[in-house]
Amino acid sequence: MSFNIRHFRPTTRAAILTVPLVASMLTACTAGGAGGGGGNASGGSNAIVVAFKHEFNTMDPLRADYAQTNMVDNIVYEPLIKFDAQNKMVGALATEFKVAPDAKSIAFTLRDGVTFHDGTTMTAKDVKFSLDRYVRLGQGIASQLQGYDSTTVVDDKHVVINLKAPNAFFINGLANVYVMEADLVTKNAGKDDGQGWLQSHEAGTGPFVGTGTSTADGTAVTRYDKYWGFDDKRPTQMTFRRIDESATERDELKAGNVDIALGISAIDAAAIKGQPGVDVAFLKTSGLTQVFFNTSTGATADPKIRQGLKLAFDYAGGYAKIENGNGSIASGVISDSFTCRPDGSAPSAQDTAQAKQLLAGLGNQTLELRYQSVDSVQTQLATLFQSNLKDLGVNVNLVPIAFPDYLKTLSSPSTIPSMMLLNDYIMSPDPGAALDKLYNSKSIGITNKGAYTNPKVDSLLAQARTQPDEAKRCDLYKQVESDVAADSVTANMYQVSFPVGYRKDLKGITFDWAATPMSFFNVRVG
Repeated sequence: MSFNIRHFRPTTRAAILTVPLVASMLTACTAGGAGGGGGNASGGSNAIVVAFKHEFNTMDPLRADYAQTNMVDNIVYEPLIKFDAQNKMVGALATEFKVAPDAKSIAFTLRDGVTFHDGTTMTAKDVKFSLDRYVRLGQGIASQLQGYDSTTVVDDKHVVINLKAPNAFFINGLANVYVMEADLVTKNAGKDDGQGWLQSHEAGTGPFVGTGTSTADGTAVTRYDKYWGFDDKRPTQMTFRRIDESATERDELKAGNVDIALGISAIDAAAIKGQPGVDVAFLKTSGLTQVFFNTSTGATADPKIRQGLKLAFDYAGGYAKIENGNGSIASGVISDSFTCRPDGSAPSAQDTAQAKQLLAGLGNQTLELRYQSVDSVQTQLATLFQSNLKDLGVNVNLVPIAFPDYLKTLSSPSTIPSMMLLNDYIMSPDPGAALDKLYNSKSIGITNKGAYTNPKVDSLLAQARTQPDEAKRCDLYKQVESDVAADSVTANMYQVSFPVGYRKDLKGITFDWAATPMSFFNVRVG
């Protein structure tokens, strides 16, 4: 019996994004409409400027789990497989792939004519090196390779990935795992397996080449004209410019100094709408805005306290006044972009009377809520949550944390925040791998954000991992989602919807599984 990989298809697609940014030009280039304002941007330069928010830490694909890194790596590197516009798994660097009947290995045939940016031909050796490096370092994108055992190089064009145990989820995660040039990274390995060198350099096969100009405020890439899938409609250059303030980003887009704005708030997006030469797309992603509770230690280890905290939040008020009516109120532990969700899932709702009763067990304890203060929307949501709880006699301290620092806290239940406000994303049309990483007790210390343990959930995920029938696997996912919801592991707030402002003549401003909220692989000029 051949193993059938399920590809769950989102029911809807829309345009979204929200990102405040900081003014800091990396190069002397200007956007297509510079000098003439947004109204003259149409038909402008083939070199574009992208505004984004938050620190740009590295180009190392090890950290492609970090949105700012993946934003660039997604066009500099490529994976073996990806998902197309219809959410079907297709080849990228591989032209053929086959899961073994026992789901313990996957065979790949590599694409002909692929070269790294220095002209070196890509071979199976590079695939093995890349996967082994990620697992060896054990950070970042290595979370997508849980269960990896080894890679067998059959010949230059054929490679087999071997797993420690049957795993139906594994192949989906490979869409976010990039292949790098083995010899080049080895040459520059230093004492940290190339991590220092890869902060500002790259070793990929993608349609764009890094320029070595990376700093915390961004980077620049140029088009690789020997790319195997060359398209002259792609921009000749992309400059990624950090701007952390939404209003600044809005004004720079209107002035023609940036061509794509990933950091504007919903309110600023509304102000841009209708301006000459620019447009706004609200991209509906696969993400949810959620508060993850530490279910292992502290006050939030009590499920009644977690339930009370969930019921305290004013979901409707935040949706109207902070989200500006974009997206939707969450109705489960995964986005409503997925079809594989429990039937009859109702939107999250506030119940102050029940919340007060449940939270009485806190006594005089003060709680902490961690959040990313650089994001104005998160700041407003955190403040609303604090206010809602204060009305019920519960004190909450708001503690800012940078996302890379938050990731470090996941290494131990004792360091995981009692409450963490996040926009959390599932990067595959099949939610199984994400459910496994977030809620399997074996993922505690790696990707389990709440240090959550439930033997029934573990058993359901183990069954799903080896279930070849897609409908039966979906039923198992639904049971996992229902059990996690019943345990109040998260407070599910909103379907993440990102407004993206952009120069009107640009194409490809759409949601893509490969990156959040959009992949620049799709962007075309004219």
